[in-house]
Amino acid sequence: MNRKNLITILCIVSLLLSSCSLFDAALESVEDSDRRVMAASLNTVTPTPFLPIADTGIETTAIAENSIVPEATALSMPQDPWESFPGPSDISAIEIPPPMPEVVLSDSAITFVLLGSDQRSNGYGYRTDTMIIVSVDPKNEKVIMLSVPRDLYVYIPGWKVERINSAEAHGGEITLEQTILYNFGITVDYWARVNFNGFVSGINSLGGIDVEVTGYLNDEYGGVWYNYSPGTYHMNGVQALGYVRMRKASSDFDRLRRQQEVVKAIFKKVISLDGLSRIPDLYAQFNDLFQTNVNIVDMLQLIPTASKVASGAISITGQTLTQDHVTSWTVPSTGAAVLLPKRDVLITLMEDLFTE
Repeated sequence: MNRKNLITILCIVSLLLSSCSLFDAALESVEDSDRRVMAASLNTVTPTPFLPIADTGIETTAIAENSIVPEATALSMPQDPWESFPGPSDISAIEIPPPMPEVVLSDSAITFVLLGSDQRSNGYGYRTDTMIIVSVDPKNEKVIMLSVPRDLYVYIPGWKVERINSAEAHGGEITLEQTILYNFGITVDYWARVNFNGFVSGINSLGGIDVEVTGYLNDEYGGVWYNYSPGTYHMNGVQALGYVRMRKASSDFDRLRRQQEVVKAIFKKVISLDGLSRIPDLYAQFNDLFQTNVNIVDMLQLIPTASKVASGAISITGQTLTQDHVTSWTVPSTGAAVLLPKRDVLITLMEDLFTE
């Protein structure tokens, strides 16, 4: 492999890594009382609590608490709503919905899930508090990003209905992939995860980034007040970190938008000439800060698409789940404020975004 090809591969890999690195920087522990502020602006519903039947070796379904469970016979065999996915092992506060229809992607599409965990150094356990599903379709020249709220309340196969940010910590990458397939109908090909380190130094190594801000924000970070309106802003590492983390005067929904803006800015900078000249340093810097199942060779097929995105021939379609796609609900047993997906709306969204 010649040097030019190696640099190009490292460029694409660094894009993936540096994109992921900002996500974890955007994480912070949020108390349930803080989440209720966001929940208060949404409609509420009151689902009926459901729990799994004890495992008897017979396929069963979730049955409402205090209801009569019919005896299983050849003529009245209960059907499990989770189909071929692992059934629940714990009680769920709501009825387990059936799997979402599988989204039929183009045969050339490659799907990533970019993850940011809230794991700290010397800490134990973590949650996947930032999640972006990315589909790159070279044949149809499409790049799609879908940001998922951390409080989305979904069925985690093999466990129960819980916040989506606990899926990976509960069962690893396989459980996370099953959770995405069950609740979005999307098959994930690759995943990449980073923790809190590396964001500021990574942005500074690029000489900063130019972020195309699409909304308004007047908020405080680190004792400094920032005021943004639509336009392009050059940000160093600290400024970009503050931009993706601030939420005192906004919400998690707004942070999803800002995270995508910074992802796009990193992409543009990494595959610019300035970014290419720093690829070896960037790769060395991020090499110890991420985990992924991406094979470098597999990234080769994305180079033409990345080049077209860089030139503007292909635009990145960014979508976040918003208040139109979810309904607020409070878990009775814990008081936790969560977001229930509106399934019909979500099915339409997934078809519009990802199908040919």
